[in-house]
Amino acid sequence: ILLLEQIIDVFKAENEVKRSMAIPATTAWITDKVFKFQYSSTNPQVVQLVNLIPVYPVIDDSLRIVTRCAVVTTISNQVIIKSAKNEPPVALSNTELASLQSYVNIIGVPGINYTCFSSDADRVYIDADIYYNGQYSTVIAGTVENAINMFLANLPFNGQLQVSDLELAIRNVVGVNDVLFKNIKVRANSTAFASGTFLVQNNTVISRLFPTIAGYVVLEDTVTNNFNYIAN
Repeated sequence: ILLLEQIIDVFKAENEVKRSMAIPATTAWITDKVFKFQYSSTNPQVVQLVNLIPVYPVIDDSLRIVTRCAVVTTISNQVIIKSAKNEPPVALSNTELASLQSYVNIIGVPGINYTCFSSDADRVYIDADIYYNGQYSTVIAGTVENAINMFLANLPFNGQLQVSDLELAIRNVVGVNDVLFKNIKVRANSTAFASGTFLVQNNTVISRLFPTIAGYVVLEDTVTNNFNYIAN
């Protein structure tokens, strides 16, 4: 009886997922379709109508380039589709994005304006004092920066960068006793560093979170992040 109940639960869960994917215009349905987008620089992938359903004549999983996707409703009849390719994620090229836009216009619902968006990662600058156990002095810098990069890589696509989560990621590093953020500045890749948004400025929290623009974040690479390691 227990085994039968477990099988039924699995069956119900699988059907709920299929049902959400099968309803046109839902967020899950659009996301699923974007992940099935195919692109080739040498062999154009053209969607055709088969029994009034838009499909590729040949399904080729190796041509599915989108690895991250978020569907965002802004105002009435306006939908933004953010996407990225590869792991770690990078922006789609102009030709890939143009192809994706045409694909979405075909599979989408009439009357809805879809805008496909893909951008290089947002950047976060960190200026912090990191207090640590001196016995870890030979490895602390590498492990802290690895932990930050891992934390950023694992943020949900199109999620939020929260100061408290970043602090926790650093404090969880073996050997770290405490962390004091002096400055944290975040920006979209297209925004100049000087015009970035402060989350922490001069030891004062200005904002506790930053909604990502590109959908994903990496450490600032146009200026040097300042990690001041203090043994205690």
